[in-house]
Amino acid sequence: MRPLILLAALLWLQDSLAQEDVCSSLDGSPDRQGGGPPLSVSVTSRGRPTSLFLSWVAAEPGGFDYALCLRAMNLSGFPEGQQLQAHTNESSFEFHGLVPGSRYQLELTVLRPCWQNVTITLTARTAPTVVRGLQLHSTGSPASLEASWSDASGDQDSYQLLLYHPESHTLACNVSVSPDTLSYNFGDLLPGSQYVLEVITWAGSLHAKTSILQWTEPVPPDHLRVRALGTSSLQAFWNSSEGATWFHLILTDLLEGTNLTKVVRQGISTHTFLRLSPGTPYQLKICAAAGPHQIWGPNATEWTYPSYPSDLVLTPLWNELWASWKAGQGARDGYVLKLSGPVENTTTLGPEECNAVFPGPLPPGHYTLGLRVLAGPYDAWVEGSIWLAESAARPMEVPGARLWLEGLEATKQPGRRALLYSVDAPGLLGNISVSSGATHVTFCGLVPGAHYRVDIASSMGDITQSLTGYTSPLPPQSLEIISRNSPSDLTIGWAPAPGQMEGYKVTWHQDGSQRSPGDLVDLGPDISSLTLKSLVPGSCYTVSAWAWSGNLSSDSQKIHSCTRPAPPTNLSLGFAHQPATLRASWCHPPGGRDAFQLRLYRLRPLTLESEKILSQEAQNFSWAQLPAGYEFQVQLSTLWGSEESGSANTTGWTPPSAPTLVNVTSEAPTQLHVSWVHAAGDRSSYQVTLYQESTRTATSIVGPKADSTSFWGLTPGTKYKVEAISWAGPLYTAAANVSAWTYPLTPNELLASMQAGSAVVNLAWPSGPLGRGTCHAQLSDAGHLSWEQPLSLGQDLLMLRNLIPGHTVSLSVKCRAGPLQASTHPLVLSVEPGPVEDVFCQPEATYLSLNWTMPTGDVAVCLVEVEQLVPGGSAHFVFQVNTSEDALLLPNLTPTTSYRLSLTVLGGNRQWSRAVTLVCTTSAEVWHPPELAEAPQVELGTGMGVTVTRGMFGKDDGQIQWYGIIATINMTLAQPSQEAINHTWYDHYYRGHDSYLALLFPNPFYPEPWAVPRSWTVPVGTEDCDNTQEICNGHLKPGFQYRFSIAAFSRLSSPETILAFSAFSEPQASISLVAMPLTVMMGTVVGCIIIVCAVLCLLCRRGLKGPRSEKNGFSQELMPYNLWRTHRPIPSHSFRQSYEAKSARAHQAFFQEFEELKEVGKDQPRLEAEHPANITKNRYPHVLPYDHSRVRLTQLSGEPHSDYINANFIPGYSHPQEIIATQGPLKKTVEDFWRLVWEQQVHVIIMLTVGMENGRVLCEHYWPVNSTPVTHGHITTHLLAEESEDEWTRREFQLQHGAEQKQRRVKQLQFTTWPDHSVPEAPSSLLAFVELVQEEVKATQGKGPILVHCSAGVGRTGTFVALLPAVRQLEEEQVVDVFNTVYILRLHRPLMIQTLSQYIFLHSCLLNKILEGPSDASDSGPIPVMNFAQACAKRAANANAGFLKEYRLLKQAIKDETGSLLPSPDYNQNSIASCHHSQEQLALVEESPADNMLAASLFPGGPSGRDHVVLTGSAGPKELWEMVWEHGAYVLVSLGLPDTKEKPQDIWPMEMQPIVTDMVTVHRVAESNTAGWPSTLIRVIHGDSGTERQVQCLQFPHCETGSELPANTLLTFLDAVGQCCSRGNSKKPGTLLSHSSKVTNQLSTFLAMEQLLQQAGTERTVDVFSVALKQTQACAVKTPTLEQYIYLYNCLNSALRNRLPRARK
Repeated sequence: MRPLILLAALLWLQDSLAQEDVCSSLDGSPDRQGGGPPLSVSVTSRGRPTSLFLSWVAAEPGGFDYALCLRAMNLSGFPEGQQLQAHTNESSFEFHGLVPGSRYQLELTVLRPCWQNVTITLTARTAPTVVRGLQLHSTGSPASLEASWSDASGDQDSYQLLLYHPESHTLACNVSVSPDTLSYNFGDLLPGSQYVLEVITWAGSLHAKTSILQWTEPVPPDHLRVRALGTSSLQAFWNSSEGATWFHLILTDLLEGTNLTKVVRQGISTHTFLRLSPGTPYQLKICAAAGPHQIWGPNATEWTYPSYPSDLVLTPLWNELWASWKAGQGARDGYVLKLSGPVENTTTLGPEECNAVFPGPLPPGHYTLGLRVLAGPYDAWVEGSIWLAESAARPMEVPGARLWLEGLEATKQPGRRALLYSVDAPGLLGNISVSSGATHVTFCGLVPGAHYRVDIASSMGDITQSLTGYTSPLPPQSLEIISRNSPSDLTIGWAPAPGQMEGYKVTWHQDGSQRSPGDLVDLGPDISSLTLKSLVPGSCYTVSAWAWSGNLSSDSQKIHSCTRPAPPTNLSLGFAHQPATLRASWCHPPGGRDAFQLRLYRLRPLTLESEKILSQEAQNFSWAQLPAGYEFQVQLSTLWGSEESGSANTTGWTPPSAPTLVNVTSEAPTQLHVSWVHAAGDRSSYQVTLYQESTRTATSIVGPKADSTSFWGLTPGTKYKVEAISWAGPLYTAAANVSAWTYPLTPNELLASMQAGSAVVNLAWPSGPLGRGTCHAQLSDAGHLSWEQPLSLGQDLLMLRNLIPGHTVSLSVKCRAGPLQASTHPLVLSVEPGPVEDVFCQPEATYLSLNWTMPTGDVAVCLVEVEQLVPGGSAHFVFQVNTSEDALLLPNLTPTTSYRLSLTVLGGNRQWSRAVTLVCTTSAEVWHPPELAEAPQVELGTGMGVTVTRGMFGKDDGQIQWYGIIATINMTLAQPSQEAINHTWYDHYYRGHDSYLALLFPNPFYPEPWAVPRSWTVPVGTEDCDNTQEICNGHLKPGFQYRFSIAAFSRLSSPETILAFSAFSEPQASISLVAMPLTVMMGTVVGCIIIVCAVLCLLCRRGLKGPRSEKNGFSQELMPYNLWRTHRPIPSHSFRQSYEAKSARAHQAFFQEFEELKEVGKDQPRLEAEHPANITKNRYPHVLPYDHSRVRLTQLSGEPHSDYINANFIPGYSHPQEIIATQGPLKKTVEDFWRLVWEQQVHVIIMLTVGMENGRVLCEHYWPVNSTPVTHGHITTHLLAEESEDEWTRREFQLQHGAEQKQRRVKQLQFTTWPDHSVPEAPSSLLAFVELVQEEVKATQGKGPILVHCSAGVGRTGTFVALLPAVRQLEEEQVVDVFNTVYILRLHRPLMIQTLSQYIFLHSCLLNKILEGPSDASDSGPIPVMNFAQACAKRAANANAGFLKEYRLLKQAIKDETGSLLPSPDYNQNSIASCHHSQEQLALVEESPADNMLAASLFPGGPSGRDHVVLTGSAGPKELWEMVWEHGAYVLVSLGLPDTKEKPQDIWPMEMQPIVTDMVTVHRVAESNTAGWPSTLIRVIHGDSGTERQVQCLQFPHCETGSELPANTLLTFLDAVGQCCSRGNSKKPGTLLSHSSKVTNQLSTFLAMEQLLQQAGTERTVDVFSVALKQTQACAVKTPTLEQYIYLYNCLNSALRNRLPRARK
């Protein structure tokens, strides 16, 4: 073995000597000074703007290491800033995270042996980035485009803009612009063309580009013409257009309103529209399109030609000419008819006419008719002709049309003439001579049936006699029977005979009847048909008809016809059981018959079953053996000869067969399923009826094809009887009854909450009746029943105790009813093993000794995880180990290093316990402080400061835990004694000790990521200690000289603390505090407080971490002063620094504080909560209220423990019982919850949870879901309003106590985005919610505590309850003490703030509150009218966050300036009315002196605005009307309330009863209406001068107390007031006087809106904030609530949006 070792040593020595020779040869070689062959280096960005990639090739072989250095270069080319370094043995490297477009200097060094390194320096530049947000849009001009962009990130030299056509790539523009140019306008472009814009970012020779496409706007044609090509086509022409890619042609039918659209390409300038409507006007529009642009051009209107009429026919009729035609297609304006021939005639007709008549008499000859159709400017012609003969020109001679008149006077006078006239029309029709002695006269060829007059004229022309008479009429033509619809009716018809008649007469006669013909019917001449009614069915009749005129009748026309037979009557069809037949019966019909025809049909499907001919005497018929359950139809008709009557129809059923094999099963606790098998035959439906104890419960009717049905909503665990029936029409058949049970009810969900070997199981039962049955809860272990307990139906809570930790059991609930039993799905209860206990860590330098106690139960191993904590808060995993022992040695650790140790127990059910985490720090190996360090330096100035220098106790001062300042007045001491550290300032100042420990502070030189100071100066003698006996940096004794020494304390890593001292400093005289500036003193004190607090936290932590270690004298002395110190205030300006310090090292300081708070209050009794009668009233078994602070309800009679509810009083900022914290109500404690709200006079409820989360019921829904009230005990709750926001919901309830007959309103604010055992996403949302809560609490101040709850009432509730007083403390004192706040909370209710994350989140909220700073009033100034809507929307965002902020500023401003009645010096009188109180005051009313004091306030309106006088209080008629006269009021507005005690007739004049005072007389004149608002006109007469003035009186609209008017109502009223005020004759409008018996919110709103609308009209700006502030300060008007302040904004926004206000006068 030894030779081998010797050989290895020789080889090593040889290699070393060889390396030295090589290095020597290199040093002596003259050609190696250049560092060897050069490298070939390339640099590129590889397309990534934030990186540079280097690659190189060595000129000589050999594997070298390379060092790289990169630095940014400035514009001058010099390196600057921090350098980036890297080391690699590869041949390439890439730098990331660089600035795009920037210059960099790169150094590449080849690390060669013997220090013969080679360095290459080169410069490179990263690639630039493209511009952002590139846009290219039209400017409104067709020849230009405008480009805009946001600058590219990083650096760049310039931007190059390339604009070109995408198809031809013709360049239109190429321009470069500077990097600060962000837009460019391109001109002289082609209209309607597409362009591509490329923007290139240049950085040196590198570039990056992006592009965008856009079109220029086209130019539409300036000329459009349309011409008609025919009756159905139009042709359009237009001139060329610049740049239009497409033309959109829209042709509109102006008559129908329809559109026809056509798109044509560029270059086409004409288009023909086909298939149009003839004679129709059309309008054509043209649009030029290019890309997204459409520009409309001119339009034109044109008609299509009208179509020609057809079938023009000319017909001569006696002495007239008739024309008829058919209209052509399409539309037209009308017709023009021109008749040419012996007679010329022109006629115009409308567009719908199709015939015309040219009246005569027309002379014979050839006639031509021209028919012209008109449509717009166009027409169409057709012509027709006819020869009118002489015979056609005079009346046609009709045979038999002869007039024979008797009664002519016989005379021998010659020359008599008979003149013939028509009685109905003028004009001579005939002229014949009368012979001498003639006694009658005859005219022939007359119209039949016409009435004529004949005048007998003498030879001298005198009329000597007049005779009248008729020609015989012609008989009716074509007499026929036209209808026989009814058996007792006949309808006859005829065609009118030529000529005239006065009417027709009709009679009829039944064949074979001995009676005379029937009644004679007289008809008018225009009637051509008659229905003969009430005839005998089945009989024949002869009908006669003739025409008559005067006393003459025509020949009679006859026709013979028969009536139809009548159908049988009273037809019925029924089923007879004995025997089983279907029987039809009927009654005989009237009239004749020969037989009956009987048909039987089966319906569904329609089938003819039987057809019979029965005798005429038959009245019934029966059918046997028909199928069961079918519907049949009988048709029965009467036969008479060949005639058959209509049929009589009826239907009937055969009985169905009963269903078979009826079966009933229970499918659910509230459901039964009934099934059966169809029997033979058919049926119409099934009916299934359910009976419970002989009472019908439910009925189900299903179709004939169904074979089952189900019943829902039944009572669980109940026996039912089922009856199944088949129905066939009205007939039914029942099956035998069947009995069945419903399943018993079981819980539909089991929800378990596990806690330390116990489980609280919530049993969620289905809604509805519980029914009957017996239930048991069963626990099973490995399939074997291990525990059973009876349950009552509906029991909602089950307590399981003494479960084995780490073990798994299954819980199920089984219920039985009759023969059925039901069970829930097993709920697996995996009991979490308990955590390890009594964990103790004993640190050493390189290992940690860990001991613990394993929990009881089924546990297997303990997992120990070790993580090393590093600066910055992160942790590095070291190792983990499983062990079944209760001790472990953690070796190979680094000295003076913190480790986080996590211990988790694994149960037999493979479930892990809650982790127990602790931080343990290894000790230093050895600290050897000097025997006596150098004396510290003492700095003098405004105070005295002792300077500690880093390293004054040696290089290992990082092992020092803290430093102390020892002060002494003993000038002989060389170094402090051990006893000096146990003496305090109190011992020195009052007990005469010469040396004491003045100050303790942590080691300021502890290594951190940031820079470590070289020295640390601590001021001494700065605190006002009073009589405290704790460590305190108290004032030095005046007139004494002090020396100071530094004490250094090591970490507690050994049984004894290592303590070292420095020498004492030179003596210095004490400085009086009077000479110190206040700022220096305050800064010093605050700094010391922070340092002391930090030290005390460390000492407390040391005391908690090592309870088993043996304490030395130093730690024993410090514990009484620091462990129980609960007040740890932090100034607001230092809070951020404190927060960051506590967040360091993975929130170690927060963890230490929270661990310390866990023990607070745990040992306090909670006997009432643990009482068996109250245990089920607790939602969680481990959250029980302390006895000393629990809220006690009024005890109910006979219930000794009914005063218990899981709730505690919590102190607030200003009251010891300001808050009640409680759990979310259970179903059985909802009544107790509302009792709590009523008895404690709670007006605000804060709910911080949702009802259910992840399937777990966290809180019962204890309020009504809608407007239907809900009653719990004596208290009825009504939901009045509900308003949902993004993160919370607001509700308002009205409570009514039935026994006390009282009502009360309660508001609920529910925060909906806070998960259980967690924190909200951001502090801002919770802070906004806190502000909302504060406003609600202020509105109900003095009305009882606020009530806060979540689910358990400790985690989220504790965080919120702690935040309320902490915010108040921060606002009032600019100091916050989070530790003390939580400490007090935990003394009053256990587990308040449940998790470390909630504790840290509480600090985050306060930090956010501090960083917000004071509210900025800049947004609360005047707002331009045009921007008001945008300002409202901005304030309303995020659940009215802006309104909340501004309102808080308003309240603060009112608070700061309370008592000031004068406006500010810079107040503008025209914009906001000032207010000056009158000196007039009246006696006070006993009830409410403040509200009834009479006060008058004047709001001047300026030179052009109206003055406004406001009178408040109980004014009498004298005060009111004399005020009206003195202030020249023209308008009086009354804001009287319905509940005021003033009588209207006392201050208002009545019609007959004026009001008379010493100064004026007031008369009521009339009622009027102004702008839709009722008003009263009053005349006021001055007594001394006799002058009069008319005053308009308006009543302010009434609304409920506490609510606001609708905006439109208020604005209408204000408009009426404005119109009344503007009716004066002077330029300045009349004064407005408003009177209210009380100072109300409605008065505040009215005054504010009246001023704001005047502002808007005169100044075009509004200032809601200033109006509300000045009005409240100046006039003692009530401060508006937040809702009223928002209402002002919304109402004003409505006014400005609907109509811009005019300058209100």
